[in-house]
Amino acid sequence: MPLVPSLFLLLLLHLSCSPTVQLAAADEHKYTLVAMSSLKPKATCSGYRVSPPQNITWVPLNHPHGPCSPLSDAATPSLAELLHHDQLRVDGIHMRLSNDTPGDSKKTQSDQNYQTESYGNVVHAHVGGAGHPPPLKHQGSSQLRRNIDASAAAAGSRSSSLPGVLQTFVLDTASDVPWVQCLPCPIPPCHPQVDSFYDPSRSPSSAPFSCTSPTCTGLGTYANGCVNNQCQYRVVYPDGTSTSGSYIADLLTFDASNAVPSFKFGCSHAEQGSFDSRAAGILALGGGPESLLSQTASRYGKVFAYCIPASKAA
Repeated sequence: MPLVPSLFLLLLLHLSCSPTVQLAAADEHKYTLVAMSSLKPKATCSGYRVSPPQNITWVPLNHPHGPCSPLSDAATPSLAELLHHDQLRVDGIHMRLSNDTPGDSKKTQSDQNYQTESYGNVVHAHVGGAGHPPPLKHQGSSQLRRNIDASAAAAGSRSSSLPGVLQTFVLDTASDVPWVQCLPCPIPPCHPQVDSFYDPSRSPSSAPFSCTSPTCTGLGTYANGCVNNQCQYRVVYPDGTSTSGSYIADLLTFDASNAVPSFKFGCSHAEQGSFDSRAAGILALGGGPESLLSQTASRYGKVFAYCIPASKAA
């Protein structure tokens, strides 16, 4: 049986050891108690703890609030905020299983403050073809930009040698539609971002979908009508935030050896809610046909894996 290559994500878990206690009585459910202190990241970055095999595709996966994160100069959420965000993700999964539609009326104002992008792990990839112009002047602090550039270089994504524009994506295993902010993108309704904005009009490989195309008619609940015969999409997340714009295809490049031609994604021109300026969009790894996993199924076998160091090395 031939081996199927998998999309391998190197998870940088530079955390303290996680002491746990398992409790269970006869014929009862088993519970695992985790010390809250074990969720706090270490104070210093010790670098990668594992070396990925040479015969797989991999990218570093950074926890945004860990010591090795390119976003480490941002304020770290409290443990209560992290747990609340986890609960929102669980609620979102339950909502999808029950086919409910999220609505702002069902959420309190405090729920609205926990945004989809705030605490997710991030990866870097280039979007666009070889003709895309060089990056514009970045927004945000110079230290934050240096941190992001260093993380991208660790993944082999060097702006000087790869086509397109470097983008920072939140990795989300609970959603299906990948998207990135695209010009024109006035602020608001778009959110400010550290990365240069992707401009589909200046990428030779960019291609919109017509409203009658199979891709557009197959969007289902993510379809959002038609503008100038271009397919439109909209995604609403469990916390009430949303993104909308054109649905297009373009080249997605992780490194010099791994690129996804004609990658389908949302070209976001408007958002509702407060999104994090440290990310340009979301790289969805859900089970739907629009996700990165489904689009690369013939190459990666619709499989991805986390590499999590043992607790002694974490």
